[in-house]
Amino acid sequence: MMQNKLGNIEIKPQALAVIVSISTSEVEGVSKLVGNFKNNTLEKMGKKEYSKGVKLSFDDKELNVEISCKLKSGYPVSQVAGKIQYNVRNTLFNMTEIKAKNVNVNIVGIDY
Repeated sequence: MMQNKLGNIEIKPQALAVIVSISTSEVEGVSKLVGNFKNNTLEKMGKKEYSKGVKLSFDDKELNVEISCKLKSGYPVSQVAGKIQYNVRNTLFNMTEIKAKNVNVNIVGIDY
């Protein structure tokens, strides 16, 4: 929770997850975010799950981000993962002034 002279500002974890999801999807070479069984079931029922593939945790008021995604074929894995980390960290800070302590990227597959 942040505070300014007008009052308190609370940003819900779901909102942070959406920011992470969108900023990950913006990186060239990312095919899609990969969620768990719950996310996939909701999508099959027609509900878009915007936080799919994103896990957030708070450690002593510091944000840790874990992203699971698939990449497009032909892109260097380490470069795309680095761009994801950079884009997520910068977008989170620019939109919310929250600094991510860690941005861990799990590449779970390649789409051909």
